[in-house]
Amino acid sequence: MKKIDPQIKNDFTLKMQDEIDAIEMIADMFFRDIEDDDGNITTKYTPYLEKIGQVNAIVRYFLTGVEFDDGEDVYDAVMEDKDIEPLVKKFMVPYGEKIEEPTREQKIMGQIMDKVYDMIEFRKAKMIAQTQNESNAILTYKILELIEKEREKNEKEIATTENLNAWVDEQRKQQEELNKVVTPEMQKEFFEKFDVNAMTETIYKKIAESDLHKRNQEVVQLAREKRELENKLIDAQSAFAREQQKETAKNVLADKSKSTTYNRKPKKTVEAEE
Repeated sequence: MKKIDPQIKNDFTLKMQDEIDAIEMIADMFFRDIEDDDGNITTKYTPYLEKIGQVNAIVRYFLTGVEFDDGEDVYDAVMEDKDIEPLVKKFMVPYGEKIEEPTREQKIMGQIMDKVYDMIEFRKAKMIAQTQNESNAILTYKILELIEKEREKNEKEIATTENLNAWVDEQRKQQEELNKVVTPEMQKEFFEKFDVNAMTETIYKKIAESDLHKRNQEVVQLAREKRELENKLIDAQSAFAREQQKETAKNVLADKSKSTTYNRKPKKTVEAEE
């Protein structure tokens, strides 16, 4: 911040454009555009920035001899400066106090803030209307979407009904053609003479005479013969094993008998000793 004899503008140096710019700056502090991670921008209501807007507007448009660097925090620089901070406070009215005889600077600031509040109410009303329009647009879209889905549903139901009617009509035509060949009287006679048992017997007879049944019987017979052959083979093996066991037992007994004979000592007779 640079200072060159800072002073409050008088009635000749204070222009209407200064007041307009001050009103715009303060009002802008009540609304901030916030961008999220996806790049969507939403407007946030920020009335707590009112005092910062007032100080910035006073310094920039109601004082002379003060300059700021780009990016410099104007509010902090002003409120910490012993020369400029008193000049700014002349425009401010302490919160909650009633002043019977406001100063020139306080009157200017009062008029400025009246217009600021009017502008804020206008912007708020505009934001509300915009939000309502967006909501109405979304609601209208949803209604149209539901109408379209209902239309598609009705079309499918109509198509299903038409297909069913076409099928019923086709069945009716087939029945009419059948009635031309087999009259209702013939059908009635057939059902009156229809014998379930006789029909079942005929079906069984036809199955027994069929080649498939014969092949099945042959397969069953071959399986039976194979099983009988396997049983005979098992019986023969069992008999052979039993004979082997008997033969082995005889040989073992014979070996034991020979061993006993060889190991037995001859008895001494009395006659020989004598």
